[in-house]
Amino acid sequence: MVKLLENQVAIITGAGRGIGRETALMFAEHGAKVVVADLDAEPAMEVVAEIKKIGSATIQFCGSVTEPEFGKQVVEAAISAFGRLDILVNNADYCADFLLHKMTDEAFNAILDIHLVAPSD
Repeated sequence: MVKLLENQVAIITGAGRGIGRETALMFAEHGAKVVVADLDAEPAMEVVAEIKKIGSATIQFCGSVTEPEFGKQVVEAAISAFGRLDILVNNADYCADFLLHKMTDEAFNAILDIHLVAPSD
């Protein structure tokens, strides 16, 4: 297999589940060193364990992309662990299974924060 991402360092947010998990595993299979960033430690550690089985370097970083210092801290963690950063996959998500007209203001604002506000910080 051609390792398209050999020696590249990637941060993937929302990497504990779903699309983020699969992206992290695919990047690792292609040779990337992966920072598994997720809000929840347990699923993130499971992905880290799977990446280690693949044979790629990886670390876990827990936190919320909506926190003001998250971006700076996760980048610092990547550089501290691997000496550089090449790729950022901003996959973090918050899904509320509500119709807009039934959604609470709190749920609506949480969706805006993760999808619109956090990436601009």
